[in-house]
Amino acid sequence: MNYHHRVTMKNASFFIAFLLFAASAVIQAQVYRTGSNTEQLRTLTVYKDGDWKSLPVLNMESGNQIEISFDELSHDYKRYAYRIIHCNADWKKSEMNELEYLDGFSENDIEQGEQSVSTLTLYTHYKFSIPNDNVKLKISGNYAVEIFDREATSEPLLTACFMITEDKVAIEGNVTATTDIDYKQIHQQLNFTIKTLGMRIQQPLTELKVIVQQNHRRDNEIKNLEPLQVNSESISYEHNKNLIFEAGNEYRRFEMTSYKYSTLGVNKTEYFKPFYNVELFPAEPRLKGYIYDQDQNGRFLIHSQDAMDDLTGSDYFLVHFSIPMELPIIDGGIYLNGDFIEDALNTETKMIYNFDRKAYEKSMLLKQGAYNFQYLYCPVKSRKSTPLRMEGSYWETENEYQVYVYYRSIGERYDRLIGIRQIQTSY
Repeated sequence: MNYHHRVTMKNASFFIAFLLFAASAVIQAQVYRTGSNTEQLRTLTVYKDGDWKSLPVLNMESGNQIEISFDELSHDYKRYAYRIIHCNADWKKSEMNELEYLDGFSENDIEQGEQSVSTLTLYTHYKFSIPNDNVKLKISGNYAVEIFDREATSEPLLTACFMITEDKVAIEGNVTATTDIDYKQIHQQLNFTIKTLGMRIQQPLTELKVIVQQNHRRDNEIKNLEPLQVNSESISYEHNKNLIFEAGNEYRRFEMTSYKYSTLGVNKTEYFKPFYNVELFPAEPRLKGYIYDQDQNGRFLIHSQDAMDDLTGSDYFLVHFSIPMELPIIDGGIYLNGDFIEDALNTETKMIYNFDRKAYEKSMLLKQGAYNFQYLYCPVKSRKSTPLRMEGSYWETENEYQVYVYYRSIGERYDRLIGIRQIQTSY
């Protein structure tokens, strides 16, 4: 072998090693979030003990379970299975190996699947709970559950995220419309204090990661917070401009619980093979002042008035959203937002302008039920959306704020979730 060949082989080996390292880095950098990777799997829900109003959070010492369910749009047999991944506070895979965070089998089959009954759209409803007889979880933190088809591919088709907390600290707080930038106008400000309850937190600035969400959304969550005051018994986060949120508006609502007649928010329901089509009333910007409405802060509930069992008897309808607008917006896009689309801002949720009808439109295949949604505007080349352009923002709006407190002391290899608190507006 001559010198030139030896150098070439060495360079090639280095290049291959670099590619493998880069691929590994990409995998490690993946941020997990609840959602489906295929149109064949729909209506993913992640609830504590099946309660649709609950946050997907378990207490370490409780006997509660996270219930995960979804529909596969056929009556064909599928051998679905799941694997559990432990994540850090940023929802990236932690350094912990499976033996350190779970007790039982690393992969398990989903054994419970029921076919739909008397529905035009055939589907099979699958559900399972964690922990169960096959697997139990040993440490706190964030968890992602990947669901895949054993007969076809090991690539994830669905991802369901939930959390386990140790409840080592207490969190006290309030929401006020008297903010550090305005008074009873368009913002709300969250103030809270972490009570350590005897837990020894030596360096709060480096050992704690505090994450705050509005209405359990991840698209506008706040992190990297610095406390205002620290002592041995409490850590205070007050008068922090990062904790000032646009108050937004109450979520819009619609219900499609029967094919026989139109219900809340529905203009008309008609059958065009192969689906019932639900046309919602055209949306108008809500910029003329606050009007109270009892919403569920983005949640949705599967329900059919015509079925014996909501989960296997509710049909799928094609829902048409529309926003009349004389001209399209050129400096950004309008997105649908709500739990039923996992609060994602992407091509699947972006409204499309129809020049013939002079309206933004979006059609989605959704399971019968009651839904909350809103329209958010996102400027070009920005990841931050705002309700101001379509929904308005009013200090009176009822919102929920979630505070998650993660802890990692020197030498630990993962982020423990040591406290969580949901704080509601109270005025």
